[in-house]
Amino acid sequence: MDHVIVIRDYRPGDELQCQEILREGTMSTVNTAFLAGLTREITFQAMVVTSAVMFIFMGVPLSVCLGSIPVVIVAMYVIIYLGHTFKAQEMMQDISNIPRFYMSSDYTGFWVAEACEPMFMSQEPKHAKYLVMTESEMQRQCVQLASHLRKKVIGTIAATRSKNEENTAWLRRMAVHPLYQRKGIGSKLVDEVTKFAAGKGYSAVELVTSECHNGARELYLNKGFELKQMYHRHVFGSLVSILVYELSLSLKKRLPINM
Repeated sequence: MDHVIVIRDYRPGDELQCQEILREGTMSTVNTAFLAGLTREITFQAMVVTSAVMFIFMGVPLSVCLGSIPVVIVAMYVIIYLGHTFKAQEMMQDISNIPRFYMSSDYTGFWVAEACEPMFMSQEPKHAKYLVMTESEMQRQCVQLASHLRKKVIGTIAATRSKNEENTAWLRRMAVHPLYQRKGIGSKLVDEVTKFAAGKGYSAVELVTSECHNGARELYLNKGFELKQMYHRHVFGSLVSILVYELSLSLKKRLPINM
């Protein structure tokens, strides 16, 4: 087989590719977040109030006041871009040392999706058909990979213990390279975490996603996750914020975790 996606445990040396995938995934939502913020009522109110104050109380010509609206829009985009940049940099701190942050306990883990494909592809990955399997599935089915295949990490996911609820696993760092999306990779990654959590005796798996990740949120809901709560996370006061969803999946096994 020469087009296979393998879901496997993290291995030393994966860090740089994981960092690139997660950085790209974070920055890819800048435009979505900007459009979401731009269409909120509070944004229009801020533009109108700013123009009105300048015109009425400062005596600024109306044409100049109206010209301030594009300035507000540009400022909003810059703020959102910088917010995503800082988020990506914060994320890189733990991804640069995966063993410390995600492999230091039997109740944490980090997995990657690795594409095994020909060195010279005749078509783009998004048009190619891949067999998505875990390492254990490959062993059971005796799947053999050709030795000449190129291997690269194209997806990530992690699990840690929730800081708020001891018997709950926290799903983190889920990302799939854009060229490999809609192939069932994200589904397999989520399955790996839920299977791990159930095996370790966690009673639930929880995660946080935002309005900028509609595809991911749909995937989680299809996997049985339910909305626990939703709220606005402020990026720059109340002017720039994103809608955040906290989702939870109840696991059948509710065994206590041995410390």
